[in-house]
Amino acid sequence: MKNHRLARAISDLGWGEFLRQLKYKCQWSGATLVAADRFYPSTKMCSGCGNKVDVPLSQRVYTCAVCGLVLDRDLNAAINLRPVAVTPTETLNASGGNVSPGLTWQIPMKLEPSTLVAQVV
Repeated sequence: MKNHRLARAISDLGWGEFLRQLKYKCQWSGATLVAADRFYPSTKMCSGCGNKVDVPLSQRVYTCAVCGLVLDRDLNAAINLRPVAVTPTETLNASGGNVSPGLTWQIPMKLEPSTLVAQVV
């Protein structure tokens, strides 16, 4: 669009409608929607030591100058957002022990081989 203000308004409306429907569907299905604060520094904060650095969007790998952590930018943000979404009770099993013992910034992940097969036409 040539009118940038109109484009911004339409974009804001699109995200607003998406959030409205997401809230509705969570209420309908009994799920809990947790949203981080708009200015939460998930992509700017090191998930290892907590150091905050401005990182441009073009930089896809997060590198911490303080502790030396090198991680994909999106994975670093996901690790930083995990404490916002997970309450302390969700990290305990039925016996009261930790579900995933280890460092607090680690996310348990099961890596499986890809099932996608490229087809050449």
